[in-house]
Amino acid sequence: MTRPAQTLFNPPMTPLQPLQHRLFSQKGVRVWVKRDDLNHPAIQGNKWHKLRGVLAQLSHQSHPALLTFGGAYSNHLAATAAAGHFFGFPTIGLVRGDELAQTPETWSHTLTTAQQQGMQLQFLSRSEYRQKSDPAFLQALLAPYRQRYPNLTVLPEGGTTRLALKGFDVPIDQLQTQCPNWTHLYTAVGTGGTLAGLTQHAARHASPHQPKRLIGVNTLKGGDSLRPVIQALCPYPYAASPLAPISWRLHHGAEFRGYGRAHPELKKHQAWLKQHFDIPLDPIYTSRTVTAFLLDLENQRLPVGARVILYHSGGLQGCEPDCKL
Repeated sequence: MTRPAQTLFNPPMTPLQPLQHRLFSQKGVRVWVKRDDLNHPAIQGNKWHKLRGVLAQLSHQSHPALLTFGGAYSNHLAATAAAGHFFGFPTIGLVRGDELAQTPETWSHTLTTAQQQGMQLQFLSRSEYRQKSDPAFLQALLAPYRQRYPNLTVLPEGGTTRLALKGFDVPIDQLQTQCPNWTHLYTAVGTGGTLAGLTQHAARHASPHQPKRLIGVNTLKGGDSLRPVIQALCPYPYAASPLAPISWRLHHGAEFRGYGRAHPELKKHQAWLKQHFDIPLDPIYTSRTVTAFLLDLENQRLPVGARVILYHSGGLQGCEPDCKL
């Protein structure tokens, strides 16, 4: 790797920005945004925490390379490409949707940015992509890359590994310094790793007198299929009783038309946060985080006195140049 890796071990303290609005006062809640979109110049938000561990390992290798999987709107693909560009090693992205191979004019801004940062893209049909967990298929698929890059490291879709979960000690420990008595935290959910990692580390600071509730906002229709996946990574109670020190749940209601599709409600809340607080959101993930919180507030799902953290997981590279508002 061509850049020093010391920043991997000393990530910056990102701001906890308070949101003051009459709506929150009327509902009796206090609200902050944890601005992890500001934690790294190239690898934003939750992806920086997920990748720090593997990047630290790669820093000790000669001629490393990193290969991973994702869809056209994958923040993980974008972050992996940015990491390779920033630290100086090759990256390969295996992308769902072979129809994209011949139509670069239809690519998302995320996919275009990944290629511009040097990521080699290979497009798989949807049936091929579904086989990525099959050992024989994966061995054949990766053989040419392993031959070209003997020190190839392979990460799963979303970058969720046990090592990745360890990286979320940083935002939780920072929150413990900035707002130790927070009660609820909202975060977007793609593959579930961020929610699992945040919950795992929040559990260290939770108690019956200071319970903590983490809410993972579905970005995919049918997101309940993630529940056993997250539970396997994070053995803490799901939607537990009020007496439980720590619990997590998945939020349904902000999926709208589904992943990667715009919706007027998401755009409205994206514009609202920018107008009132000058905080940019991406159209896929963080706009849903804010929308889910506002839906819960409107429907009296948050108790009076709640101290709410909205986790800004970055992903702003997913915005077209004119969509940050």
